Amino acid sequence: MTFPNLMLILGSAVIHVVAHVALKRTHDRAAFVWWMLLWGGLLFSPVLIFGWHPVPPVAWGVMLASAVFEALYFAAIAQAYHTGDLSIVYPLARGTAPVLLLIWSAGFLRERPTVAGVAGIALIAAGLYVVNLPRLGAWREPLQALGQAGPRWALFAGLCISLYTVIDRVGIGLLEPSPASWPLLYTYLALWLTWGLLTPWTLQAVGWGQLKEELRASRFNSVIAGFTTMAAYAVVLYAMRAGTPASYAGAVREISVVLGVAVGVFLLKERGTAMRLAGSALVVGGVAVIAFFGRSV
Repeated sequence: MTFPNLMLILGSAVIHVVAHVALKRTHDRAAFVWWMLLWGGLLFSPVLIFGWHPVPPVAWGVMLASAVFEALYFAAIAQAYHTGDLSIVYPLARGTAPVLLLIWSAGFLRERPTVAGVAGIALIAAGLYVVNLPRLGAWREPLQALGQAGPRWALFAGLCISLYTVIDRVGIGLLEPSPASWPLLYTYLALWLTWGLLTPWTLQAVGWGQLKEELRASRFNSVIAGFTTMAAYAVVLYAMRAGTPASYAGAVREISVVLGVAVGVFLLKERGTAMRLAGSALVVGGVAVIAFFGRSV
């Protein structure tokens, strides 16, 4: 991975952690996500004036496919957190996504990561799995819980992450090399499609009354999360458009989890357990391996 692209994705992770912190402080995740996407779309509306260009019909189809899986991801992760414990749901959702993304990228995009690149992705996946385990002896618990609804929703969420990332890599490749605003416009349009698909489920799941209550409770946080979510993913698309393999981009982006742990420990005064620190170290190690030795072949 080239240094500029690495910096883009690490910058995306730093931006994304702001949304992560805001989401942790919300009252109702489903309602918060609905407002977050709406604010993101509204705040970036100037792209229609300063960055609009005709979108090829095939790109609209790809964006719609991506939006379907993004909407399914948001719905699935909300269901997973509602019916399962964080220490089980989180490792399954985030840890499986990079592994699945590696498979899809090799099969559909014909990306060929090096052995070192695969090792780096494996380290990141292991770190994401470990980071929220309560103790070392509990490493089997997420797998043993697969018979329950929450963990199954978490696995589905991880599947959706991997699929919409691959689809977006295809979509951004369909667009012409110029103008430079294409990744931002693509992200903007896909966000509105996701919000539109998610709206019927959100209204059915939480209702308009809960949406209004969440807005009163989390207006500022949802605005900030909307801006950072939109900006963070646009930066990832810029990196993928510049040649970063989707498998590397999706894996390195997960360093936001490590930043989230740091924010939780140092700013939110959460307890920094040995497992969280060990998992974070694995993720950082995996990112370093990809950065210095990962070259697609």
